[in-house]
Amino acid sequence: MQEAAAQVRNDANAPLLAAHYARSKLPSKIELKKTLKHAPAALALGRAKQVQYAIDDACAMVASFRSNFFDWAKDHASRPGQPKPPRFCRRGQRARLRFDYQDFTVVHDRLYLPESLGLGVIALVDRQGEPLLQPGDRLVEVRIEPGRSRQWVHADFVIRRQPARLLPRLLLRGNLFVDLGVSRLVTCLDDENLLAFFFSGGVAKALLQRGAKWHAQLRSESKLGIRHGKRRAGQLAARSARQMEDLMKKVALLVVTYAQTNRLARVVVGRNVDWTQNVNLGAQQNQTFTFIPHAKLIAALRTKCARCGIEFIETEESYTSKTDHLAGEAMGPKPEGYRWLGSRTSRGCFRSSMGFTLQADVNGCIGLGRKVGGEEWLADFRQKLGASPGTRLVPRNVQVNGAAAVGHRGAGIRHHRLLSPRTWISTQVALVKAGLAPVLPRVAVATHHHQAFPVAA
Repeated sequence: MQEAAAQVRNDANAPLLAAHYARSKLPSKIELKKTLKHAPAALALGRAKQVQYAIDDACAMVASFRSNFFDWAKDHASRPGQPKPPRFCRRGQRARLRFDYQDFTVVHDRLYLPESLGLGVIALVDRQGEPLLQPGDRLVEVRIEPGRSRQWVHADFVIRRQPARLLPRLLLRGNLFVDLGVSRLVTCLDDENLLAFFFSGGVAKALLQRGAKWHAQLRSESKLGIRHGKRRAGQLAARSARQMEDLMKKVALLVVTYAQTNRLARVVVGRNVDWTQNVNLGAQQNQTFTFIPHAKLIAALRTKCARCGIEFIETEESYTSKTDHLAGEAMGPKPEGYRWLGSRTSRGCFRSSMGFTLQADVNGCIGLGRKVGGEEWLADFRQKLGASPGTRLVPRNVQVNGAAAVGHRGAGIRHHRLLSPRTWISTQVALVKAGLAPVLPRVAVATHHHQAFPVAA
C-alpha cells in the first residue's frame, strides 16, 4: 500500500509540475481525484480515501514549492538558492499512509487497524507502560511512515487532548525560570524551593558533530563516483534531525515534570527575536548555537505546559546575564565606557560585586525573574536566599541519557548508531538521580510459593 501511495503521488506530481512549467493554471484536487480514480496505482491502493490523502500530499508539496519559487523570483536574496521542485518517488519507494477515526477502532488501549495492513493489534502505551490516551482524549489520526527496513514501519498518533483542569491557584506557587544556551542546553531556577539545575548540551553538540562529519564524508565519496552517496547523506541528515527533535522533547518533558511535581505555577522562558542571526559567541559557538533548534524546545515546553495546566510565559532576555542582579544593578543598555558591576571570572561563571560567584546562566535566570516579576520579586528572592546565595544556587546536572546510569564512559551518546532506547533513562529516574524528586518506591523481590494440588482419592 505504501508503494502504491508513492506511485499515486507521482501521478499527481506530473500534471502539477507540467502546468507550473507551462505557466498555466494548476489542476485542482477535484480534477486530479477524478482523473486518477481509475489509475492502476489507485486501484492497487484499494481505498479511495488513501488516494485522496496521497493527492493532498502532492498538492501541498507543489504549493509550497511554488510559494518559495515566486518569493525567490521577486528577490533572489530571500532564499539561499533557487527552490527545487518536489522529487518523484523511485520504483519501489514507499510513502506514508494516513487513517482517520473511521478506519480504525480503539478498545481498552488497543488499536485495531484494517486487517489488510497486516500490523495486528497495537498497544497504545508509552515506554513506561502508561496509557497514551487519558480519560477524555481522542485518537484522531494514525500515520504509518515507512522505515529504513521493510520489516518495520513507524506509527505516529495524532491525539486530541482534553483541556487540562487547572489546579486551584492556592495549591500552585512559585516560578521556574528557563535559560537556553549551548554548553548548558537548559538552565532552570526554582524560586520557590531555591534549586537550580541544568541539562548539558553535550548530547546536542555530539549529534551535530557526528551528522556534519558523516555528511561531509559521504559528499566527498559521491564526488569520487561512489553510488548512493547523496541519497545516503540525505537519510543521515534526516535521522540526525529526528534525533535532535527527540532530544528537545525529552528535555521539555523533564522540565515540565519537575514543575508539575513541585506544583509550580508557571514556567518562564527567555528568548530574543532573531537571536540566531545576531549572535556573537565566536565562530564555533555561533555555528553550534545556530543549528540547535531552540524554537522546537520552546514549542514543546509550551505544549506540555498547556497539557499539564501550567502557565507558560515567553519573554525577551536582553541584558540578563551581564547585570549584577543581586547587587541591584539596573538592566538595559549602558553608555559607552560604562563598567559593569559584575564580571566573568572564568568560563561559565559570574563574579558578583557582592563577593560571591554564581553560574552565569543562573544569573540569567534571576534576570528573567526580574523582567517578569519586577523589583518586588527581586527583593523577595534576595530575602529568601539569605547571607550565602552562592552556595544555595549551585546548579545540579541532570542526565538525559544513560551515560551515568550504566557507569562507564562508553555508554550513552557515544553509541555509534543511537538506535537503542536503552541509551535514554526515564524522566522520573533522571530527576531522582539529580536529587530533584523524591525517591521512587522500590518493588519487593518476588517470592515463589509452591502450590499444593489435592491428590485424587
